[in-house]
Amino acid sequence: MKFGLFYEWPNPNLRNWKTLFEEGVEQIQYSEEMGFEYCLIAEHHFSNYGNSPAPLMQALYIGQRTKRLQIATGIIVVPIWDVLRLAEEVAVLDNLIDGRFICGVGRGYQPHEMSRFGVTLEDSRQKFNESMDVLVKAWTQDESFTYDGEFIKVPNATTVWPKPLQKPHPPFWIAGTSVESMNMAAQWDMMPLTTGLLGGAGVKTHYASLIHARKNLGKSYHGLELGLQSITHVAETDDEARKQLPYARWQNRAGRALNRLEVVNGRVQVGPYEGELDDDGFMERLYFGSPDSVIKKFSAAAELGVTNVSNWMMFGGLEHEKIMRSIRLMGEEVIPALKDVEPPAGLADELAETPPATSEQLQAARFGATPSDVTAT
Repeated sequence: MKFGLFYEWPNPNLRNWKTLFEEGVEQIQYSEEMGFEYCLIAEHHFSNYGNSPAPLMQALYIGQRTKRLQIATGIIVVPIWDVLRLAEEVAVLDNLIDGRFICGVGRGYQPHEMSRFGVTLEDSRQKFNESMDVLVKAWTQDESFTYDGEFIKVPNATTVWPKPLQKPHPPFWIAGTSVESMNMAAQWDMMPLTTGLLGGAGVKTHYASLIHARKNLGKSYHGLELGLQSITHVAETDDEARKQLPYARWQNRAGRALNRLEVVNGRVQVGPYEGELDDDGFMERLYFGSPDSVIKKFSAAAELGVTNVSNWMMFGGLEHEKIMRSIRLMGEEVIPALKDVEPPAGLADELAETPPATSEQLQAARFGATPSDVTAT
């Protein structure tokens, strides 16, 4: 099992952005010392839900302050970018951080953000698909190309330089909580990121969707990687970890408010919402607890097919010192205990025989939890 950190720099109290950002960088640097293998950087715009508007610039800054960590986007909202400019900037970034970049992509899920770039959710799927075609052409072809899609037009023969350092291009990860996202992951050989907010049954069904998609394409479905986005806090005791629940609750409610367009002067209007889980139910979806408790939770996730965990530790204004303690306990106790843990050998074959799920069934598994930064592609 591999572990990383996830960042979007939520800012409930509108703290100084540079101070907030540097705290995250210090946490990421410490995570490298403690045995984490990557960090993921979200893309968010125009609200204090997440102050992470320039993920590639932020990735470069972090890449220059780390030595070993892979630096991933979690995710680039592809439809709001000029795709040729994106191809160039990712290629430059991959070269400047010595081939440590992971290109996490998604089509986006927040109308508040996307509409301000002139993109609708209805158009985003096709624009995402066309953009992926162009990105791969730009990174793998030395010959000039053109492209004539519904949304993406490259009418003049174009060659993109430089190429990424990694060949044929940086690995793709895709975030999503739909069957369609699993189809895309299968088509492009991406590692999908699902969310712990689906609950155990939902995560397993999501993994089954990937297996079905690859099986339908005639591709191998053994030895696959599956990423899990988890809201994580490790403390000395379960009770101490549970005391941090209000911070996770703010993040959950902020995401729901953003999705409902409840944003005033760039501030999400946070409050309870209909159907939200009570504290006990919410805790079941979080990865909170003592090291022993969190080890058990991640071991259970591995039984569902999870091989990578993206740990969302900076959430809801949680204090820097508590996050650093959580990273330390992960590195000293949790990660070593799980480094050799893998999904069950027969799980893929078992899931290949189950009935395919629908996106509606996956969404229903959330029981009212907020859209997370696992984007509904």
